[in-house]
Amino acid sequence: MAEFQPQERVTSHFDSLAKPYFEWYKARNQDGHSFRIRRTRCLEQLAKLPAGSTVLDVACGPATFVEDLRKRDYKFIGLDIAPHMIELSKELYGSDPDCTFLVANAEQIPLPNASVEGLAAMGLMEYLNNEDAVLKECLRVAKPGAIFTVTYPHRMSPARIWDRLTHAIAKPILQIVRKGKSGPGVKHREYDLQSTLSALTSAGWQIDDVVFYNMKIALRPLDKILPALACWISEQLERFGRTPILRRLGTGFIVTVSAPKQNGSSGTQNNGA
Repeated sequence: MAEFQPQERVTSHFDSLAKPYFEWYKARNQDGHSFRIRRTRCLEQLAKLPAGSTVLDVACGPATFVEDLRKRDYKFIGLDIAPHMIELSKELYGSDPDCTFLVANAEQIPLPNASVEGLAAMGLMEYLNNEDAVLKECLRVAKPGAIFTVTYPHRMSPARIWDRLTHAIAKPILQIVRKGKSGPGVKHREYDLQSTLSALTSAGWQIDDVVFYNMKIALRPLDKILPALACWISEQLERFGRTPILRRLGTGFIVTVSAPKQNGSSGTQNNGA
């Protein structure tokens, strides 16, 4: 399989974002809304777990799930490839004996087989070289019946189609302006729903729920000119995240899956934790 992008580049990119990450969640604009509603929708799924469950956040960043999950008496394991993200997580929550933080690649999770009841992967899949390997590795560490909530950028949303079109038009100009001033950026994929569901089921997961989020109709540059209004409009439209037509406005979707009750995953046990 051809490499999508060097994972060292991804690590460096997210290491540089550790400090400002929380501030993005507070912003009263379209990006801030997207971060907030994505986290909210994932937490709604994880909240179905019984008290005392262990939740693994794969690509946890600066542990944005911790406070909400600990309020529900869940144990938390945060894993990220970016060391600075884990350092910040430990600074904030490392004193909690029910929180564990690990620097590791999602293709080799240092946990035993069938060891967690819940998993989340928020903003992860689109940067990976081997998505299938990560889905299977997550299944390996999932207990039978465990739930896993995964986010994906929605390729066919009007906002993403518009962004691709305008970027293609502006690309020649940007190449001239930026020549010699910046290195290669971090790439990310976008997804359609049906192929995503097929990949999840092929990896052994069972589909439980799908919800779209960040229902965006204020296309760029309007979202930049009127950020608070664009944010408010999206907030009002989030109620349509599961409707057959309007959900397509979402710039992302979240699939919640579960491990089979009799987990047949045959992955090699990894006891590195």
